[in-house]
Amino acid sequence: MPMIFKLILLASMVAIVIVYPMYFLELSVFGKIVRRDHPDLLGRVDSSLATTYGILNKVKDGQLDGTILSPEALLAHSRAKRLLYIGASLFLAVLFTGLWDAMLSKHGW
Repeated sequence: MPMIFKLILLASMVAIVIVYPMYFLELSVFGKIVRRDHPDLLGRVDSSLATTYGILNKVKDGQLDGTILSPEALLAHSRAKRLLYIGASLFLAVLFTGLWDAMLSKHGW
């Protein structure tokens, strides 16, 4: 495996270990802020991360079910979404690097 791919793989794996816990923490913060600022939107829904992830994806144009979110909720939403996209991109970098290495190994490079 060429040195550049080893560096990309190593850096991506280290970054994943850092970014995903940050994402889950920010997702939890987003859920708590939405519960505090907009209890009418959630009703009696449990407070699991899966539920909060679903809420995260339902936000469109700063609104959740037609209700404008508070500025703090919007900030937490944008942070969680950003970390989710960064984590997914890092995962794809690890995947691409591994596939590229497998292809190079198969062809004897």
